[in-house]
Amino acid sequence: MTTSPHLPDLRIVPANALLLHEECDPARVERLAGRLSADGILRNPPAVAPLDDRTSVVLDGANRVTAMHRVDLPHQLVQVVDYDDPAVRLETWAHLLQDDGALVTGEECSDARWQAIPTHAVRAGLEDGTLACGVLTSRATLGLVAGGGFDGRVQALAGIVARYKGRVPIYRVQPADLGILAEAYGRAAALVLFPRFTKRDIRAIARLPVKLPAGISRHIIPQRALRVNLDLSLLWGAERTEDKQARLDALIRARLRDHRVRHYPEATVLYDE
Repeated sequence: MTTSPHLPDLRIVPANALLLHEECDPARVERLAGRLSADGILRNPPAVAPLDDRTSVVLDGANRVTAMHRVDLPHQLVQVVDYDDPAVRLETWAHLLQDDGALVTGEECSDARWQAIPTHAVRAGLEDGTLACGVLTSRATLGLVAGGGFDGRVQALAGIVARYKGRVPIYRVQPADLGILAEAYGRAAALVLFPRFTKRDIRAIARLPVKLPAGISRHIIPQRALRVNLDLSLLWGAERTEDKQARLDALIRARLRDHRVRHYPEATVLYDE
């Protein structure tokens, strides 16, 4: 692994050692797999956190990991993150829907029911984990109560998002007043709120059969490794993991000698994503 304390920890790991905590987007996976096959280059490595059994949970990059599985890479390049570092932050998006908020609350879920409660009670229930999710509309404030413990709440949450995913545009936003969001986005039919997940929750979800829908968890990772532009020929082949790691380390040392590695501490805002 890259051992400099000033550089991200880049490692070559077996592909089957990576566990997802969130769903991937099949359309994006197809595009990424096609690009990987055509270009033969991995630009930005996924970020992962080690678990206690030689596996790792993917914090950022579920689509990339799945695309690399799709092209049958036996190993993958990842950035290993110290998940216990307080500087690595976990936040939760809300989903703003501009059309048809009834998609969210139209039917009861199996082992779950909507409950009309005040907004402050919804936020409190999401904070302490007693609610699977909540929804704010101009007409009502509802919390989803689900049975089955933590696993049941994750299952119920995934079922709710599946109702509107792909049917209406979803805007990932910070939780805020519906009126303020309507001013910013033009229209706001519903705001879907999710629990404040913890790092322990993310580790647990990695081992569950059901995953969080995409666009809910958000990891803020300092020293994020970007534009590594690794030739996939290093990942293909029957070489041992240790041998591929040695080749990666040599590549990073060569780039350092050539002054091709740069650290930018400034926060940035991108306008062409």
